[in-house]
Amino acid sequence: MDRPVTGRRSRLTARLRRGTLRGALAALTALVLTVPFVVAWRVYVDQRNVTRQVSVPAAHVDAATAARWKAVGAGLPERAAPVILTYHDLKPHSGSRYIVDPAVFERQLSALRAAGYRTLTTDEFVAYLLGGPVPPRSVMLTFDDGTHGLWTYGDRVLARHRMNAVSFLITGRVGRHRPYYLSWQEIARMARSGRWDFEDHTHDLHSRTRIGPHGELGSLLAHRRYLASTGRLESTDHYQRRVRADFTSSLADFERHGLPRPSLFAYPFSESADPQQTSYVRDLIERTFAAALTDKTFAPEPAARRSAVHQEYQRLEVFADTTPDALLAQVAARTPVPPTGDPLRFPERWTGISWKPLGSTDVLTGKGSVSDRYVYGAYAPYGAADWDHYSVTAGLTSLPARGGSATVFVRVGGDATVGVRVSHGTAQLVGGRTRNQVLAEHALTPGPAHEVRLTVDGARTEAVVDGRHRFTVPNSSGVRGTGGIALALSRGETGRSWPAFSHVETASLPGSPAVAGPFDGPAGWTDGDGHQARAVIGAGGVQPIGPRGWNLAAYRPGSTAHWSGYTLDTRLTGLSEEGLHSSVVVRRGAPDQLTVRLSRGWITVLSGPGAHPRTVLSRKLPDAAERDVRVSVGARTTDVTVGAGLVHTSVPAAGGTGGIALGVYRRSEAQPWPGFAGCAVSGGRTA
Repeated sequence: MDRPVTGRRSRLTARLRRGTLRGALAALTALVLTVPFVVAWRVYVDQRNVTRQVSVPAAHVDAATAARWKAVGAGLPERAAPVILTYHDLKPHSGSRYIVDPAVFERQLSALRAAGYRTLTTDEFVAYLLGGPVPPRSVMLTFDDGTHGLWTYGDRVLARHRMNAVSFLITGRVGRHRPYYLSWQEIARMARSGRWDFEDHTHDLHSRTRIGPHGELGSLLAHRRYLASTGRLESTDHYQRRVRADFTSSLADFERHGLPRPSLFAYPFSESADPQQTSYVRDLIERTFAAALTDKTFAPEPAARRSAVHQEYQRLEVFADTTPDALLAQVAARTPVPPTGDPLRFPERWTGISWKPLGSTDVLTGKGSVSDRYVYGAYAPYGAADWDHYSVTAGLTSLPARGGSATVFVRVGGDATVGVRVSHGTAQLVGGRTRNQVLAEHALTPGPAHEVRLTVDGARTEAVVDGRHRFTVPNSSGVRGTGGIALALSRGETGRSWPAFSHVETASLPGSPAVAGPFDGPAGWTDGDGHQARAVIGAGGVQPIGPRGWNLAAYRPGSTAHWSGYTLDTRLTGLSEEGLHSSVVVRRGAPDQLTVRLSRGWITVLSGPGAHPRTVLSRKLPDAAERDVRVSVGARTTDVTVGAGLVHTSVPAAGGTGGIALGVYRRSEAQPWPGFAGCAVSGGRTA
């Protein structure tokens, strides 16, 4: 009775197998027929979104031109803070001021390479900003907006010169208005080449909007929108939510298309936020990116230490009519140079009023004729923006008995410019907002020639005239009080002859702050929340950055928890006004953690971690903007020394272990951050 059933099951199984086989064959046939169409469609889509590249002929550079370009770089340092260039698009015969001809771009890169410049990648640039070593003499090529000329013309030019560039994308416009903007397919190919980095230019805030009742326009990022329906600006809350949502969308676009998270941000139209929103926008950018770039600043802001205070760095904009020679001259003028030698030997580095090239130093040395009554020349205002700890000596001649004067300025381009104005029988210390306010005055032995020496040394500026008349003025601007020199001549209302400078000499001061131990570079430094510390570490010490009122940098809290028997030496700088203080912390995290807190005129020593440590010393000190501090961690005591015998105290300790931290506080965001210089850790062991 079972056999017929078994037979029927066998026949049913066979039919099912044949049906499955037919289905599989049908699916395979459909797949074979479909794949070519899918592949063809993908190829079509890819080709539709990838513009054909155009080869730009290599520049023909004759021997004389090559030698001229090479000579520009001959007198510049081999290592220097980079110069950032801004381009917008590349296209032949455009007619737009903002679009450079690809053939001109080719010659510009030839000129830069001949002068010894290389290009930086984003990673190299950020590593330098965070305290890494000064790179070889470099430029960073940046292109705003993400336009198609970068792929069509620029990519092959970069490949020929083996250079890199950075494109700032408006991510919401990628692939739109083709072929004006790049497509994601082109961006993917550019990223794979290794020649291009992609950074952030907002998702869709690169537009101008109405910001006032009279039709005023401003950037959507930088300003609140004016709402005609209500006759008011959008609320602060709505503005902040709008900006925050745009940043979120932009970062999501980078992630969605497989690009690294951007480290740099470029302001649309180089417009910062309106005063009421500056703190919020700047804080958002500083929390999101390593640095922000702009083409517009009120003072020279090269990519160096001073600019790190607000993490905003100035770029040099390149236009359609910028010749290779002009570009090379402008880049050389922005390349940092040391304060050594005779500045008059480099006339190409001098600029006049409004930063326009002076052309020649003859007008300063009495060899040229001038129709005006006043001549001003600043030496390398960008290249000297971070000068500090230097001296300048100048000889003044041909000072008329009436109506003429010569002035030597220092800290030019910063927030603490001062000068010495010398006439036939008077020396005046001048400064203030207009640089002409008389701060002090000395009578001189009358004569047509005098000698001036100014010394710039961190917290103070000292001037000596004819070896015996002395002026001293404190520097209240911290890191933003750096800057170079300028010379000015005036023949006054009644003067008939011009004074002149017979010689000028600059020199670095001996014993400038050095960096040692763990203070050389940003690796391992964290804030109180375990994130990377908001400070530039290296190149002279620790310089806090960011908008907040309190800033902490702790060195490797995890691996230094068992440190003992070490000494920390540092110089606290920039304690220039009320509302600023700096702290040095040792044995961090231990029950006997010690904090030394110093302000302009006070010291407080605290023992114990947490919000309510015990005060063991609180004392008034003579006012000073800088303090040398040594803290020695012993088995039974922690010894604190401030200055040369100003303070010396020993605090009992329980033998706890722990590492170091540095903290600063400022009462107002308008104040400069204090900092730390000449930091070093010596001795020590792991318990």
